[in-house]
Amino acid sequence: MSTIEPNRTDNESQALLPIRSVSQITGVNPITLRAWERRYDLIRPTRTPAGHRLYSQQDIRTIQRIQELAESGMGFAQIALLLDQESQEPSPRPQKEPGPAPVNTPARSLLDRVIRAAMDLDPTELRAAEATALMWLTPEDYLRDVLIEALAQLEARISWPDRDLGLIWLSEYVKGRADWVADAPGHAAAPVVVVDNLVPGRAFSAGGLRLFSALHDDRFHARLLPTGLNDAQREQMVRRWGGKAWIRLGAGESPRPAPRRAGARVFWCDLPLLQPRDGDEAVNFMQRWRQVIEDDIQLCRNQVADALGLSDASPRQTRH
Repeated sequence: MSTIEPNRTDNESQALLPIRSVSQITGVNPITLRAWERRYDLIRPTRTPAGHRLYSQQDIRTIQRIQELAESGMGFAQIALLLDQESQEPSPRPQKEPGPAPVNTPARSLLDRVIRAAMDLDPTELRAAEATALMWLTPEDYLRDVLIEALAQLEARISWPDRDLGLIWLSEYVKGRADWVADAPGHAAAPVVVVDNLVPGRAFSAGGLRLFSALHDDRFHARLLPTGLNDAQREQMVRRWGGKAWIRLGAGESPRPAPRRAGARVFWCDLPLLQPRDGDEAVNFMQRWRQVIEDDIQLCRNQVADALGLSDASPRQTRH
């Protein structure tokens, strides 16, 4: 396995690449690269003082070797053993220098596969991408880093055939995966926080689903209300779940506590919706949107924590 030595030369140091550059070179999604490191110890990039990952040329060669072995059907535990054996060989097998993937190489990125599946309304490819992802990602990681991110990127795209249908289709699928995460054991003692989408004519947006993901941790048990319910049915579901906080996602409402309803404290959260952009404008817009929505999500989360006496609840750490 690749190990970064502290006494590398200046030329070697200059060759260190950030994770996004390595992803472009190898075709492996940054999410997958982090999973290979975190869960299987297959690669060992160095870290900057700020905690950002940097990869050497040897790391890139190791990543390409992992791709080769994984595509042959070898499991990751076996890959780890083989890499250890190869690293101890006196004359390692020749490795070709890394370079851009050929234009006819299929995309290996999970994110790209989910985006393409949604644009094509292809449930088979979506299920195949999920089966691949869950080989090394937890359901929570897959939900947050792949599915919700794919929905956000598609919301920011200006147009494609059946855009509105594709967004609704993917949103409903992502909500189903969120319900799966919410129903997993381990949150029985945490107060239930219900997230309710009240934006007319829209399924859950990427912002609303990001709020769910930010809330569903060791301090809260987040649940998503089904769309299309009337007020009486909403209250019945909140009571059935024993909700302690009820977050209502609307338009034009700032986050603020409201009187209790169905036994739960009610909060209104106004999360900005992504508006379609094109080209470089889309990239810049999404960066600004992320900054704004993360602030809004943290504000809403803090208000819920204060109301439930959990003001010391800390947000998830940002990953690099």
